[in-house]
Amino acid sequence: MRFDPMRHNITSLAMLTMILANVILAWVSWALDVGTQKQLFVDQRFIESSEGIVLNVNPPYQTGERLVVIDQPWEKGAYLQIYASILKEEGPAGARIRLWYDLAAGQGHPGNGFRAVAYAESSDGIHFRKPVLGLVEKDGSKQNNLVMPTDLSQMTVGGGSVSLDENPNCPPSARYKSWSKLYTRRGKFQGDDRVLGDLKGENRIWHSADGLRWTLYDTAPTGLRASDTQPTWFWDASLGRYLGYSREAPPRMVGYNESDDMLHWRNFALVLKPDERDLSAISDFLPYSQLSPARERADKVEPVFGKGFTVVGGMPMDFYGPGVFRYAQDVYFSMFSVYYHWGDEGPATGDVQLAVSRDGFNFRRVGGRRPFLRVGQTGTFSSKWVWALPQAIRMGDELWIYYMGTNRDHQGRVDPESKRHDSALSRAILRLDGFVSADVDYAGGWLRTPPLLFEGSRLELNLDTSAGGMARVELQDASGKPIPGYSLSDADSLNGNSVRLAVSWKGKRDVSSLAKQPVRLHFKLRDCKLYAFQFLK
Repeated sequence: MRFDPMRHNITSLAMLTMILANVILAWVSWALDVGTQKQLFVDQRFIESSEGIVLNVNPPYQTGERLVVIDQPWEKGAYLQIYASILKEEGPAGARIRLWYDLAAGQGHPGNGFRAVAYAESSDGIHFRKPVLGLVEKDGSKQNNLVMPTDLSQMTVGGGSVSLDENPNCPPSARYKSWSKLYTRRGKFQGDDRVLGDLKGENRIWHSADGLRWTLYDTAPTGLRASDTQPTWFWDASLGRYLGYSREAPPRMVGYNESDDMLHWRNFALVLKPDERDLSAISDFLPYSQLSPARERADKVEPVFGKGFTVVGGMPMDFYGPGVFRYAQDVYFSMFSVYYHWGDEGPATGDVQLAVSRDGFNFRRVGGRRPFLRVGQTGTFSSKWVWALPQAIRMGDELWIYYMGTNRDHQGRVDPESKRHDSALSRAILRLDGFVSADVDYAGGWLRTPPLLFEGSRLELNLDTSAGGMARVELQDASGKPIPGYSLSDADSLNGNSVRLAVSWKGKRDVSSLAKQPVRLHFKLRDCKLYAFQFLK
């Protein structure tokens, strides 16, 4: 067969084109598709390489305000429990902040005392009013703001969470749901399904069209273990199912659950739990005699932590409320409550830590396990316990994280510097997207992202350069080569503190010509806190 150089060259060119096409396809398939969604620096996902960059947690500023306290006639003799839920809703008259909070009175089994969910609302998130709703009878009168349970003579309810059901198939009558723990009155209606239906399960789901008038589903959920202390839940559109997070025990830990209808749960797993690092961090400072004497718990820990895990008198800390919520496209936060306890004279107090997840299942504790929300100073209403409400409410360019605080510890001991038992709702203020930031000091540093696919025509940063800091952004191709016109030498220096700082190159902001092809962002920074980036149309 005669050699044809022309045909050989054409064939080689076709093969080379095919190879290049495959390489480009591989780059594109490898690139992270960020679209026009905001992307947060909460982990290493957008840091392929760097120098001088440290990821830091940014605790919010706790105002210490007493926004909601016991102040109504029907609340006399009661106190605020630490469980509450908050939502922001937009309407024709503007935004409304809606609060469901727990009221309690008496000691011992919750079925013997008073325990109910009350309602308050605010137009500015600071000044709350407690409307007289006339829905639930208490002490012979309906002149109150109680909403759950509907009949206090039959049951009490507590430790629950209220949220808006965003399942597109959810009927209007069940737009709001509450997952709570239900206690029947002792000695009344035990197993009487003619009145209450099947009440054998403590976890129960309520539904409502307006968040005020509630109906208990006839049957108890299946697949859930009995738990209390405010489980949280939400519809996850990316997964097409409900995710529910429960408090499991012993020791107390955060459980993960899935459901298609909020009534049938499956795929239980533990996703946040104390570990050997927690135990050793405390035991290193305390002699054996001061650790918790609850040794009967030790045999229950090994199945959770595995063989060889040594428990010295039981775990000295527990995780209470899960506090999980979905924040962005693929960012989930857990503001979980940590209960510290060891020894007869040790603390029985609690604060809030932060954990981050990209899938709602695999959580990573961040911030060196230091508090995200701290207890207040001695003598204040929050000196013994703080508890985050399981949502972050956006107010302008801030996130308001509401929290309950009390000066009474888990053993019922009131702060000796206080005059009486006290509790209140307060708030903490955080920069928009400000949970975690990629920080660099005055010496400077840089970071480069993996290849990204974006849509839109401009790039904005959530960035704080401080007064003397600066930042520049270079756009690179997938191989890391600067793209002409978007190199560091073209990049305009950024100096400012803004949640939407526009990026430009010699005054030009348009990046639409690079959309839908792999690009890298190369940040050169000095004395900066970089929180997030976003391509916009």
